[in-house]
Amino acid sequence: MIQRLVQLTRLRPVVLAAFALQHLWLVWQGLHGIGTPLGDIEFAYHPWVKDMLASHQILGLTQPWVYPFVDEIFMFIPQWLHPSNYQAAWLTMEAMLDLAAMAVLLYWPAKHDSARVGAAWFWIFAQLLLGPVSVSRLDSISVAVTTVGLVAWLRAKPSQAAVWFAIATWIKVWPVTLLAATIAEVKKWKPVAAWGLGTGAGVLLLGALFGNFKNVLSFVTEQTGRGIQIESPWALPGLWAAVLHNPSYGIFYDNAMKTFQVYGPGEALVASLLSPAMYISLGLTLLAGWWLLRGTSEADVASRNEVFAWTVLAAILEMIVFNKVGSPQYYGWLIVPAILGRIEKVPNWNVVTNWLLVVLGLTGLVYPIIYDHILTGKPWATAVLTFRNVAVVILLLLVVLRIAELAREQLLKKRADNVLLN
Repeated sequence: MIQRLVQLTRLRPVVLAAFALQHLWLVWQGLHGIGTPLGDIEFAYHPWVKDMLASHQILGLTQPWVYPFVDEIFMFIPQWLHPSNYQAAWLTMEAMLDLAAMAVLLYWPAKHDSARVGAAWFWIFAQLLLGPVSVSRLDSISVAVTTVGLVAWLRAKPSQAAVWFAIATWIKVWPVTLLAATIAEVKKWKPVAAWGLGTGAGVLLLGALFGNFKNVLSFVTEQTGRGIQIESPWALPGLWAAVLHNPSYGIFYDNAMKTFQVYGPGEALVASLLSPAMYISLGLTLLAGWWLLRGTSEADVASRNEVFAWTVLAAILEMIVFNKVGSPQYYGWLIVPAILGRIEKVPNWNVVTNWLLVVLGLTGLVYPIIYDHILTGKPWATAVLTFRNVAVVILLLLVVLRIAELAREQLLKKRADNVLLN
């Protein structure tokens, strides 16, 4: 009986069915569970659509906006499909996109691949642990689109992958890490760069035709002045100061950004330093990945894939750790590098995926289950958030150390080769 059940889990139609059921459960949980994890749909996306229809102004094109203008496509589709039940239409659209991406992962190519089936199950469990925010935010759409690009990369079609990564970057910025790594990974990088950067530039120009460059790129600048959101690792000192009844620190609600942030001495300075720190860390990571890939033989596919996987994981972790926002849906980004490493059978990757499942589970616990307790300064709830954030920071440090170890191994190999030549 058990053997039969195990065999069933290896069948791709069963995986797709499980993915569909998982989405139904997450929607039910979002509607009937604690808090309002589906709230962005009704309290942000739908109001934006109604305002644009009433004002005839297009956010991100004729007006500044915190998101790339491409996101409006996914906000207007539910309005066209079912304006009287926008939330149901949005969730249906998101589920269809997820299922399409999962089908691409499982069936392109048509041959059965047990590694991809295993990665698919990871995706299912990862979203279950993260909770309803994994299917109710634009980030989930970016994960689906990026997964299609990842499959193209796995199929050794880097130019196609670059196009998908460029499109995904115009939904949420984080897939730019995969675009940069893909360009760095191939020996003949110019055609790949042309396809990827050309696609990104094409979207930019299209937006400028209907608006102007300033508004199209406003998502880059609109969030520069915001403070530190309470979920960010950098909010922890202020949160604990408030828990310990330091009157100089506390939590306030930012009406413009619709987020809870921390206030207190030094918080504004830290917030201003986080974006430069993110850009510097990303630059160093991608530079290290490029150097490692350039020094690895084209024939050594396993080593090149390992470098690619660690580089992408480090870059995405940096976009989370050095981020003053820290929203729970950001942790869904980690599903993509996890899938990559599992399929490529990167050494020690089981440790990474298990660690990520713990992080995702804690994130689903933080929001929405114990979120109100964090807002009211309950020490135990703040401790759970602290544990989650520390776990993410430690994982980033371990990944960076692994990249450094790969660099050291490559240097030693080059020295040994030089000795032999001399």
